Amino acid sequence: MTDRASVLVVDDDPVNRSMLSRSLEVDGHEVTTVESGGQALALVGSQNFDVILLDVVMPEMDGYQVLEQLKGDPGLRHVPVVMVTAVDDVGSAVRCIELGADDYLQKPVDPVLLAARINAGLTKKRLHDLQQRHVEEVDRLNRRLNARVEEQMAELVRTGELKRFMSNQVAEGLLAGSLSMDDGFERRKLTILFADMVGFTDLADTLEPEELAEVLNGYLREMAAVAVAHGGTLDNYMGDGVMVMFGAPERVDESVHAWSAVRAAFEMKERVEELSAHTRGQGIPADLRVRVGVNTGHCTVGVFGSDVLRAYTAVGFAVNVAARLQARADPGTVLAGFRTYALVKDRVEAEQRPPMTLKGAARPVEAWSLLAFEDGAGA
Repeated sequence: MTDRASVLVVDDDPVNRSMLSRSLEVDGHEVTTVESGGQALALVGSQNFDVILLDVVMPEMDGYQVLEQLKGDPGLRHVPVVMVTAVDDVGSAVRCIELGADDYLQKPVDPVLLAARINAGLTKKRLHDLQQRHVEEVDRLNRRLNARVEEQMAELVRTGELKRFMSNQVAEGLLAGSLSMDDGFERRKLTILFADMVGFTDLADTLEPEELAEVLNGYLREMAAVAVAHGGTLDNYMGDGVMVMFGAPERVDESVHAWSAVRAAFEMKERVEELSAHTRGQGIPADLRVRVGVNTGHCTVGVFGSDVLRAYTAVGFAVNVAARLQARADPGTVLAGFRTYALVKDRVEAEQRPPMTLKGAARPVEAWSLLAFEDGAGA
């Protein structure tokens, strides 16, 4: 048994229209008939049909012309069209298929074959309609989600909370529209700083969870304050690790951002020593020290991620080197890559370390332990 459908029959021969209508109505379909292509095009613009049976040979406007207009209309191209003709010509069938016809029948039409073609057309259209409803539902949900996100962002802006969840520079760039995932990525020379609390794992084994949280939060708060004070962009917290970018999103000369990173690194050491003394004074046995890696080089910077989660960050070999320098630094020291050292060497006392073989590096990496500022340079 066929599913009920609304069928448009287009044929200039009244006998053929009558025969097709009776056969379709017997199967329970609702049938509308017209005698010309022009009438058909006028009718489909105002009435919905599930399937169209279209004669090929008609005066004034033949079936090919009607079919071409139907399939050229974005609002109608999904309606299945079955060509019906007395022309026994393979070329005619091929032309119909090329123009977008969904099927092809020869007169006189066999009722069983006609029912099968109608059912096939109905299945195709209903799948299309189901997909369209799904797309519309997803679009509706996305609009609701976007509206909700915009509402929450507006609330964050109103309350000033946005800048508490990301760096000021990134927050201001987002609000100003200067940072977007659609803008692509940029190659830029940056200075990357990694700082890590020494012995955090051992500390986690000896402190109560509340004490550990207090120590960690105090440490991260101090590190973030130092980074921001020296113009850095706080990229991420990784447990007790901190990554900071200098030179993005605001562009500055490499000598400026390298010096800012080095000054931040020395101040981080001082802050951690002060924090350690304060923590021990509160009866928490935490001997805090930090090790810092600093490296300057070309990175790819931009907004990475998906619609679920995005972040403004930098990637590249220079970032990896900074992270590995931090891992190789002795507790309480700052280890810099050669390019960073070259940019600040007149302002610091430093000691060259033996070249380091780092994972991913084609050759050993030169590293320098930065010991102190030259007289007056740290002011």
